[in-house]
Amino acid sequence: MPAADIAPFDTVMPFSASRMMAVSAHGTIMRTVSGPIDVERTARHIRRDGSEEISIMLIAAGRGYVEQGNNGALLRPGDLTFRAMGQPGAAGSRDGYDEIRLMVPRAAFLEQVGNPQDVVGRKLGDTPLKGLLKAYLGALASSVSTMSEAETGIAVEGVLHLLRGVIHGQAGSAEGELSTEAVRSLALAHIQRRLHEPDFGPNALAAALQISRSRLYAAFSGGQGIAATIRDARLDRAHDRIVMMGSAGARIGSIMASCGFTDPAAFSRAFRQRFGFSPRDLTAQGRGWGAVQNGGYRSEDTRRLPLRA
Repeated sequence: MPAADIAPFDTVMPFSASRMMAVSAHGTIMRTVSGPIDVERTARHIRRDGSEEISIMLIAAGRGYVEQGNNGALLRPGDLTFRAMGQPGAAGSRDGYDEIRLMVPRAAFLEQVGNPQDVVGRKLGDTPLKGLLKAYLGALASSVSTMSEAETGIAVEGVLHLLRGVIHGQAGSAEGELSTEAVRSLALAHIQRRLHEPDFGPNALAAALQISRSRLYAAFSGGQGIAATIRDARLDRAHDRIVMMGSAGARIGSIMASCGFTDPAAFSRAFRQRFGFSPRDLTAQGRGWGAVQNGGYRSEDTRRLPLRA
């Protein structure tokens, strides 16, 4: 794929991907199913292809992230997000994903929806109209291969019409300095890209986001704090990779290193504290989220469920 730098998160896990693509003068629709991957579009790619299309992306399955400009978000099934191909940005998934994407010319987006800079790198909140838009995109992806050029143009226009209604039904985008919630959202997305780096921590995160440490810490002041958020994200990724590699025989040392841990004893201790069992317990017994008894998990926990085939 020449439009971006693409790489699996690590070489420990098996990787596969497939893509259906339908191209028309009105836009391109794609459905992609992929293993864990990181995608980064840089100024080099933009100079090479000159694309200025706007990507409208619906996450059908899996979890991921998007980063662009001063915006970023963690993505879950049902989320709608946007990327502008004419500016650098990154996206990916740490546990695989199924995505429906409609790419339209920037001029068409401007004319029928509005300024793409209001939404790139962000995800839309839930509204009844958003549910209709998701269903419409899914139907378009499944039927576009049989449509005529004229029918495709009408369908794409319908997507943009619905999208305009969704966007203008949301609260207006903040201007000027980033809000605390925007800082937190962008930080969470960036964390997913850097978990494999052992030295990655609050200082590196603040520098990458070009904000002060005090602003970063303020964004996480209502919870467990930024350092603990990074640690738990590393542990969550390790948990998911052990589950995914279970049938092939998980190599815990390789998984540990790919998630940014360097001390096996500290890793095992932190893993047990978070999940209630050790990494080797999970490997040997096939225990997952439901294995912890006696109230090990609370409904208000933000921990993620293990992956399922």
